[in-house]
Amino acid sequence: MRGVVYVAIFLASFSSYRSSAVKGGFLRAPPEAGDGHDFDALAFNIWRHRQFGFEWSEPEWRRPYERVAGYESLLERQSDYYPTTYRPPAAPTLMAVVYAVTDRSFAAWRVVHCAIMAAAVTVAAAVSAEIAGIAAAPVTMAIALTLPLLRLFAHEFRTEGLAALLVTLLAWTWVRNGKTGWTGIRCVASGLVLGALAMTRSIFLLWIPLTMFAPGADRSSGKGAWRGRAISVAVALLVIGPWWVRNCVVLEAFMPFGTQAAINLPAGFGPRALRFKGQWMSNPGDGAPEIAALKLDPVASEVRLAQYRSALALRWIREHPLDALRLMGLHMWQEVMPRRLPYPTGAWLLPVAALAAVYLRRSAGVGVIVLMVAANMLGIALTWSARGQFMAPVQPMLAALAGAMAVAVARRMIGFAGRLRRSAGGREAA
Repeated sequence: MRGVVYVAIFLASFSSYRSSAVKGGFLRAPPEAGDGHDFDALAFNIWRHRQFGFEWSEPEWRRPYERVAGYESLLERQSDYYPTTYRPPAAPTLMAVVYAVTDRSFAAWRVVHCAIMAAAVTVAAAVSAEIAGIAAAPVTMAIALTLPLLRLFAHEFRTEGLAALLVTLLAWTWVRNGKTGWTGIRCVASGLVLGALAMTRSIFLLWIPLTMFAPGADRSSGKGAWRGRAISVAVALLVIGPWWVRNCVVLEAFMPFGTQAAINLPAGFGPRALRFKGQWMSNPGDGAPEIAALKLDPVASEVRLAQYRSALALRWIREHPLDALRLMGLHMWQEVMPRRLPYPTGAWLLPVAALAAVYLRRSAGVGVIVLMVAANMLGIALTWSARGQFMAPVQPMLAALAGAMAVAVARRMIGFAGRLRRSAGGREAA
C-alpha cells in the first residue's frame, strides 16, 4: 500500500514540475545566467574532455548561447582550459552523465532535475509518514507543491534539487534509525548520502559533525549508536576525501574545501555586506582588479583572490565583532524573509514547521529534523543570504513536519468529536 502511495506522489510531483517548465518555456532553453553557466561549462568539460574545469573559449560549448539573445556578457568571457575548485563536483558530474546519454540536451537535464525534485518530495512524504502515518504523505506532497522555490529550482541548472533529495534521504535514514536502531546498511547509506551532500554544496560539510548527534541505538547491542555514527562519518569522509586531496593538488595550497566560500566571504562579512543587509551581491572589487593586473594564470589568480578576500573578511570580523554578529542574524532573517523579490519564497513554511515541531515533539524523528534545520540556519549565518535559495534544500523536510502536524491535529479532532458523540449518546440513554 505504501509503495503505491509513494509512486503516485512521485508521478504527481514530477508531472507538476515538468508541466511548469513546459508552460514557462524553460524546457529547451539554455541554462540561466549565473550559476547555470558554470555548471554547464563544468559538465561539458567532464563529458567531452574528462576534465573538471572551465574553457570559456570552447566553440562547441559556446554555440547554444550564440544562437540566443541575452547571453552577450557570458560570451565576452575568453580563456583556455583551466582546472577549478570554485564549484563542488556532484551536480556537474551528474549533468555530464545526462549529456553523455543525450548529446548535451538541455531539455533532458531539466526533465531529470524535475524528477530529482519530485523524488525529494516523495522522500519527504515518506518522512512524514514515519512521524504521523501514511495519511500524512499526500498532505506533505500537497504542501510541497505549493512552494514556489521548489517549483522554480526544479527545472533550473542549479544544485537545489539534488541537495533537497539528499537532505530528505538523510532525514529519512536518521528518522528510521531513531525508531528501529542503527543497522550496518543504514550506517553506510547515511555516510554515502552525507558525503554526496557535501560534494553537492560545500556548506553541508557542517553536517558531518551533526552525525554524532543523530538518534537511535545500535540494534545489535541496544547501546548508544556510537559505532554506527562513527562508521557513517568515516564513509562520508571517504566519499569526499579524494576531492579534498584533488583541490590541494590543483591549487598547490592547503585549501581542501576549494575557493568558493573564501572568495565570497566579504559578501557576507564587511562594509558591503552591511550595506546590502547581509544579502549576497556580485563583488567585482576587493582585490580582484589588482590581482588581475598581475597577469597570473587562472588557478594562481583563484588562489590569490581566495586568500586575499578571506583574510580581508576575517580581519574585518575581528575589528567589528558586534557588526559581524548583527550580520549573522541578518543572513538568517534575509534568507527566511527576503525582500523585493520577483517571486514568493514560501516564507510562511518555517514558522508553521516550528509550530509542528513543538506539537509533535514526542514523536520519533522530529528532533533530528529540527537539528538538521538548525544546522542549515547555522550555515547561512556563517556565510551570507541568497534571498531564500539556501532554504530550498530543507523545505521538503519542513513540509513533512507541516503535513504530519495537519494529520495529527485532524486525527485528534476526529477522536475528540467521537468522544463527544459517545458522551452525548450515553446521556440520552440514561
